[in-house]
Amino acid sequence: MFPDLQTVRAVLFDDTAASAAPATGAVALGRLVVDQQRQQVSWAGQALPLTRLERDVLAALASPPLRVWTYQQLYERVWGADYLEDAAAVRSTVKRLRAKLRDANATVAVESARGVGYSLVDANSHGRH
Repeated sequence: MFPDLQTVRAVLFDDTAASAAPATGAVALGRLVVDQQRQQVSWAGQALPLTRLERDVLAALASPPLRVWTYQQLYERVWGADYLEDAAAVRSTVKRLRAKLRDANATVAVESARGVGYSLVDANSHGRH
């Protein structure tokens, strides 16, 4: 099912010209564009096949300023519920998201802050540890 009318329009009408430039409200990090309004994520102009949870986690991590998001912050923002000290859902979603970013040969990656949470890094501008 489609979450909103804008998504239906995007599917029905070819609006590739409109998607060439990031829309207002879109977050860009290098060649990564996260457009929450249109519910789309692309790397180097190619759409990434992300689930809603993966897209929402990536949108949170990509939102400025880039920082470490705790498991609790991610869970409450993405799942919209109180965090019950179980990071399994967050970890599982991040694992799938990492695989899809690797498959797209993206230079951005989700980096772990052990015992705390995750951050988004651009390997081209930040050295990987």
